[in-house]
Amino acid sequence: DQWSTGGNMTSCKNCPDGKGVEAGQGTSEQDCVWKPCPPAQYLDEDSGCQDCPADQWSTGGKTTSCTNCPDGKGVEAGQGTSEQDCAWKPCPPAQYLDEDSGCQDCPADQWSTGGKTTSCTNCPDGKG
Repeated sequence: DQWSTGGNMTSCKNCPDGKGVEAGQGTSEQDCVWKPCPPAQYLDEDSGCQDCPADQWSTGGKTTSCTNCPDGKGVEAGQGTSEQDCAWKPCPPAQYLDEDSGCQDCPADQWSTGGKTTSCTNCPDGKG
């Protein structure tokens, strides 16, 4: 991760943070390139590795963007390393969470406070 112009130089110069060059290949700072990013990050060509925004994921490397989670699913910023990290978001009131298809409306005469509940509750007898 160092470079040198050669000649009478007695030491090499370090590449900027986040950049590197293979041993013996760096003859100027321009030879320093961004290192691969870890999972859950993408490569910004101007500033280096950045966390993926909320509801997006990345396997890392030199990808320049993150991938959106499927509709209805999300992940915290900088935490998504694969689509499997995307989890169902909480449902609004009057809906329940179906693990296969996401939030669904409660059937007639049933209610729910929402969240991650997986079923609705029957209304009291005589009420609907």
